[in-house]
Order: sequence, then C-alpha cells, then structure tokens
Amino acid sequence: MRVIADYHTHTVYSHGKGSIEDNVRAALSAGLKIIGITDHGPGHFFIGIRGVPAFRRMQSEIERLRYKYPDIEILFGVEANIVDTDGTIDVPASILRELDILLVGYHKLVKPQSAAAALLFIKNFIAGWTGGAGESLRRLNTEAITAAVKRYPVDAITHPGLQIDIDTFELAEICAQYGTALEINSSYGEELDGYIEAVLTTQAKLVINSDAHTPSRVGDFKEAYSLVERLEIPRERIINLEGNMAYKRRRLGS
Repeated sequence: MRVIADYHTHTVYSHGKGSIEDNVRAALSAGLKIIGITDHGPGHFFIGIRGVPAFRRMQSEIERLRYKYPDIEILFGVEANIVDTDGTIDVPASILRELDILLVGYHKLVKPQSAAAALLFIKNFIAGWTGGAGESLRRLNTEAITAAVKRYPVDAITHPGLQIDIDTFELAEICAQYGTALEINSSYGEELDGYIEAVLTTQAKLVINSDAHTPSRVGDFKEAYSLVERLEIPRERIINLEGNMAYKRRRLGS
C-alpha cells in the first residue's frame, strides 16, 4: 500500500510553516508524484489566504515551480470554508474556475456570510464547549456541507465531522452520487474510526492526505496507513493509492 499523491498541504500563505517550494521538495523526497497546495480559504479568521492577490501570487509561484520540478505534478488548490447555511464557500468565482483542485472543510473560525450562518457558527461553538450538538444542529450542519457538494465541483471533503457534528452517512451518500471523495486525514488517527466505519457502508471513495502544516509532514501517512489496516478498508476505495490513480475526480483526471 503506497499513497503517491498528497492533495492536502498548507504553506505560509495560510497556516503552514514552509513555502510552496519547501512542500514540493518534501513531496519529492517522500516519493510522491502529485502534491496539492491547498491553503485555507480567505474566509478563515486570522489564517486564511489574503484575498485574490495572494491567490494570484500562489498561482504564479506554482507555474514557475512546475518548470523547475518536472518530476512532480503541483496542483493549485484551496481548502475552502463553508460560510453560509446554503453551502456557499469562500472562494471568488474568478479563482474557483482556475483551480486544479478544490477541497472543502467545515471550520468554526470563519466569517459568516449571513445572519443565519452566524447563528449556526455560534451554536457550533456552544456545542463544542458543552459536548453535545443536538439533532437540529446536526441536521443544519449536514445540510450545509451536502449543499456545498451539490453546488461546487468539490474533489474532497476534508476531515468531515472532526470540528462539527454531522450525519456522516448522509454526507457519504451524497458524495458517492456527486463523485466527491472523503478524506482520511493522517493528522488525526483513531479519532476517525467512527466516521470511516459509516463511510464504508456507502459507495463513497476515500482519499488519504497528510494535512501537512510543516514541510516535514508532507507525505506522512503513518496514522492513515494504521487506520486502513485496523479497519480493513478495501484498497480499491482509496483513490490515491498507487495502482488506483485512474479514478476520475470531479475536477481532475489522472
């Protein structure tokens, strides 16, 4: 079992510690064939990409690095945030249509686009403190994230259910219909067991990513490999394993 593409990595453009080139070099050292540069979308408080100019700088830098490092595919992407109850994400249309890969994550510290979204985020914060979301909040969260999958060409949902309580089975069912993968995030280990077990009852595809915030973590899939073995996940369900890369993602063909 060998992952050859790490689609979820962060750089100094958002919450990461290394440059894009640092991540590319780390990916090459790890023997990867593809790396996604997917920093936090601009709607994330404090750490998000700083608007369209930053996206353009990233895009130009990636274009330059593609010539410098021809032995690896470097993808211009983003880990977008859901900013409204209707699934709206925080990526400008002018950027969205030029991305190579679109990841979407449900995070708490984002700028809400509406009063309804602000109320939902407040409820999620309270639920995080009290330890219980309640069925109505779970339903609203699930509706928001599934709406994003239906509305945008989402390649993968990142760490579903880790920050926000959702109906994982329902999300996986929708992802299976729309060709969106669900992430096995190698930064979380056993926290993912319940969510993965629910996904395996559907036809949804899975993708292993590092969620690296430092170059040293790019291509580090140790926890994910352990989870795959522990839960006996069928290898054909994981799209970025060597031998499975013929899977056609919503945006990317490989």
